[in-house]
This record gives sequence, C-alpha cells and structure tokens, in this order.
Amino acid sequence: MAVVQLASAEDVEAVLGRDLTTEEAVRVEPVLDKASELFRRVSGQDFTAGTSTVRLKVNGGQVYLTQRPVVSVELVTDDDGTELGFDLFGQWLTVDRVSHQFVRVSYSHGGEVPDLVRLTVAEVAKKVLSIDPNAASGVIQHQDTAGPFSRNDTYATWAQGGQTMLAPADLEIAQSFRVRVPAVWVMRP
Repeated sequence: MAVVQLASAEDVEAVLGRDLTTEEAVRVEPVLDKASELFRRVSGQDFTAGTSTVRLKVNGGQVYLTQRPVVSVELVTDDDGTELGFDLFGQWLTVDRVSHQFVRVSYSHGGEVPDLVRLTVAEVAKKVLSIDPNAASGVIQHQDTAGPFSRNDTYATWAQGGQTMLAPADLEIAQSFRVRVPAVWVMRP
C-alpha cells in the first residue's frame, strides 16, 4: 500500500528556499514517506481523507470519534450487528446504549492536511537531506585543525546516522495533534 505523503517535494523546496539537487530529488520521496508515517504514528491522526471502522465503549450514551474532522458516519451497530440510530455533533456520537456497552462505528474523516503538519513534515525532510556527511556517517563530533585555526562541530542526536526521524520540536508538534478523549461519566440516581 502506497503512503499518502503529508507534504510534497515542492513543500521541501519551499522550506529549502531552492530547487532540489539531483541527489536530493532521488532521496526526497522515501524520506517524505517515512516522515509522514512517523508524524501520523506520534499524532494518532491520519490527516488525509479516509474511512475507519472502530469499536468504542459507550459512556453516558456517547462515544468520541478520534479521527478529525469527522466528515460523515456511515453505520453504527452494536456487537450483535444490529444497526443503531445516532446523532452526530462534531466528534461526539450519541447512541441509545448504556455506559458498559460497545458500538462499532464506520465513519469518514480527514481532508486537507493542515499547514502546520505539511510544513513540519517538509522541514523534517529538509533536515534529513541537509545532514552533514560526517553526522550521516554516525560521527558525534568532528574537529579540523589547519595551522592556528581549528573548527569543532558537534552534531545533534537526531542527525547522527542520517536516518529520517522526528527531532524533539517535531515530536512536540505531532503530539499537539494527539486526541485526548474527554471522559463523560453519567451516573443514574
């Protein structure tokens, strides 16, 4: 299955401020594939249009659909396969079930990738394509001395080895998209 990238080569060129070199153009697609999947994994969101079928616990007659934004709900059933009526309000689905039961929900979600996501993934690709060859080879520090002049370089942990990974700031952005499911507890008197 092909990866739906969250950024394009054109986005990488925009953050680089120049066209990709021939070598970078060859490498950019797999880098964007991996960066997109890493961002999805950390954020817990697909971002692009898709459908999901999930089994969720009812809590106070409601369930929360985690993929944003919800476009439409196609089907809601109980565990026996009986179709249920529902009301949708934003991410919340109201069903006629008590709090200990589960429902299966098939719904469509996603749409246009948010600019912050697109630009962050493009910047991850830019960083990978721009890693110093010494850091890509796994060097932690590098020193050159020529006469009275010396130069010391220390490479970021995420840059060592040249692999595609999210830097700490990228992780924070991805985590900001993670859904924290609100809990609603309804007790009967």
